[in-house]
Amino acid sequence: VIRLPYYWKDLVNIDTISVQLQPIGAHQDIIIKRWDEEKIYLQAKGGMPIDCYYLLIGERLDIPDLKAEEQIDS
Repeated sequence: VIRLPYYWKDLVNIDTISVQLQPIGAHQDIIIKRWDEEKIYLQAKGGMPIDCYYLLIGERLDIPDLKAEEQIDS
């Protein structure tokens, strides 16, 4: 289980959360089983213990969406 910071509930759109997993030591067939506002639930093949690094990214709710730069013809 990855516990999300308590303030993410009000700061990040839960539907935009992206998780990058990097297994430590050996391939573990890690998947994200499910998620909610407080936790990301992981599962490994055969119920093996999970040992990994992770990176969480999500879209903030308190700032406007970023706009891609428009191409201007010269």
